[in-house]
Amino acid sequence: MVLRWLAAATCAGMFGVLVMGAAVTNTGSAEGCGRSWPLCNGQFVPEFTVATAIEYSHRAVTGIEGLLVVALTTLMLLLWRRQPEAVVLALLMLATLLLQAGLGAGAVLWPQSPLMLATHFGVSLLAFAATFLSAVFVFERTGAYDEALPRQPSLAMRRWSIAVVAYVLFVVYLGAYVRHAGVSLACGDWPLCNGQVVPNLDGPTAVVFAHRLAAIGAVALLVWLARLALRERLAQSAALAAASLAVLQAISGALVVWTRLGLFSTLAHAAIMALLFACLAAVLRVAVGVKPASRQPGRPLTVGPDGMRHRPSAAQSARRSAPRIPAP
Repeated sequence: MVLRWLAAATCAGMFGVLVMGAAVTNTGSAEGCGRSWPLCNGQFVPEFTVATAIEYSHRAVTGIEGLLVVALTTLMLLLWRRQPEAVVLALLMLATLLLQAGLGAGAVLWPQSPLMLATHFGVSLLAFAATFLSAVFVFERTGAYDEALPRQPSLAMRRWSIAVVAYVLFVVYLGAYVRHAGVSLACGDWPLCNGQVVPNLDGPTAVVFAHRLAAIGAVALLVWLARLALRERLAQSAALAAASLAVLQAISGALVVWTRLGLFSTLAHAAIMALLFACLAAVLRVAVGVKPASRQPGRPLTVGPDGMRHRPSAAQSARRSAPRIPAP
């Protein structure tokens, strides 16, 4: 019970760190503590200003989250050190948090380009996804709910899941670059861009328009992935949630433009993206985490009472192929 609470708190804390980081960016509070880190304006408890309070609270929550991550990582490695998935998730969770903190410190101590600041948001997404999957793993292994026997994913499911995750990361990176470069309103309206279906593709307008086209592609790919998951009956809830969140993400992107970078809309845009990527990571875990059964010639597939296809054992095949002796 304690371990499940720790996993849930760590996951919620990482989500809070990500959203608070977006608040720092969208309120212009990145220099609320000056060029001082880990202190704030050279003090452990700085004088109050709005920008300082936002930046300092983000650092404080990140510090608490760091303790939670270390505790969860330690327990996962102690309890399941012989299970590769537990080791990978725990170490990935810890490594991405440290990298995220390092990039944040670098952004404070030295001026960073929009490319590096966009990388910071991408790493934050990976950290949240790793924490989310670690929490799922803990809940499964501690019996919080019944874990159904997984079906074997097809090769198409594996390839599509990997491709969609890579593509969504590209879209996220492009969107984060648009925000940190300060060109979010280069297309001043939505769904048109400056009153045109295809605007003049020069400078910032081209970057924003490319992000919009890439986002449309992401929605289409996530809907296709959900269709594939439904057909194979694998990670259906996570795939449907990712596709639904992609639609909400597009709506929140429109609100960002319509509200002229309103704080609520920009925070919602970041939060929905985090939830979407976590759901997509859950689909990827199922798609690549189960090895397909090797083909064994000479044993035809049979349909069992659960509706799934099974390959009979050698003994069963021998009994079926043995000649029947009629009763006297």
